[in-house]
Amino acid sequence: MQPRFPSGRLVVAVLLASVALWAVMVFGTLAHLRALAGGLDPFDVRPFGYSAAEAEDLLAALGREGRRFYARVQLRLDTVYPMTYVLSRGLLMWWLTKPARLGQLEVPFGGRVALVGLPLVAMIFDYWENACIAAMLATGAAAKLVATASAATQVKSLAGALTEVIAIGLAGIALYARWRGRPGA
Repeated sequence: MQPRFPSGRLVVAVLLASVALWAVMVFGTLAHLRALAGGLDPFDVRPFGYSAAEAEDLLAALGREGRRFYARVQLRLDTVYPMTYVLSRGLLMWWLTKPARLGQLEVPFGGRVALVGLPLVAMIFDYWENACIAAMLATGAAAKLVATASAATQVKSLAGALTEVIAIGLAGIALYARWRGRPGA
């Protein structure tokens, strides 16, 4: 009998944990930061990046207490989130592309590995973004630092968006294959 790793239950459990942590950040800490900054979006949720002037405006609007909250609360949560993201989406991609799960569509082993690599890219750039944000919170919005942080935010956002779109597409194909009675579902 072929091993069933990862099991569907494991995939769902890890995915739910990741989504729960995301929700805590989006509706909790990031919303609080947005309120502290008078409606300005925190760095983490600016998928198209930001300029040095925009970074300076955000840092000024946050003030000392807002920067402290960003560093001590949001960035600590965002130290855990990228790992839950890569684990949940990597397991999901691997599970969805299991042979026969997509009906007639077969994803070769190399393609499966590449799909798992996409959330890994998002994680790496999320950690890089976090390091840059921490430096900006501590030292200010130096132009080179902001450019690096902004680029990391953009790559993280693109890799994350591609991961989500591909996962939703693969899930749709898998559901359709299952509905059509194809083997492996």
